[in-house]
Amino acid sequence: MQDWAHYAIPIVIVCFFIYRRTKRTIGFQKLAKGRLKFRLTLFSILGIAIFLLGFVHPIHFIGYLIGLAAGAGLGLTAIRHTRFEHRADGWYYRTHLWIEIAVLVLFLGRIIYRVAFIALSPNPASMNPADLTQFTKDPVTAGVFFIIVSYYILFFSYLLREETKLDPTTEVSSTSSSESSPQTVK
Repeated sequence: MQDWAHYAIPIVIVCFFIYRRTKRTIGFQKLAKGRLKFRLTLFSILGIAIFLLGFVHPIHFIGYLIGLAAGAGLGLTAIRHTRFEHRADGWYYRTHLWIEIAVLVLFLGRIIYRVAFIALSPNPASMNPADLTQFTKDPVTAGVFFIIVSYYILFFSYLLREETKLDPTTEVSSTSSSESSPQTVK
């Protein structure tokens, strides 16, 4: 039992992040300009860094390009299906449920793949999670990473652009029972 005790805290942390990602991925999300800018910047920096590290193995650029194209296709589909809703505390957005699930499955699948790879590795202690060159050694992992990166960069850019077009003075309409009903726009 003691061998598994040192895994408890990382497992709890990973489960917490999976819960938060699931909660943020499915359903209406509050349109927060600062959070979107931070995420856009983070994904852009990570994408550029891993793309530049790929010069060590130029053949892997095929995986990168396929991932970028697939992520752009997923992002354009998400943009087409995005709905905005005004509530009392601000604007919320949501895209199609299946797109949200696909992004979540890619995210979780990538985590499960890495955990399985590390667990089955003959020397898991040599694995450094902060080593970004791990993404450049496996074109499949890099391709999935670039699907996620290009999707989020495209989708967050769209949300930031649309956020400036949404009318902040729009009032929430009220029903006769004094409960507010949200206004939905495309």
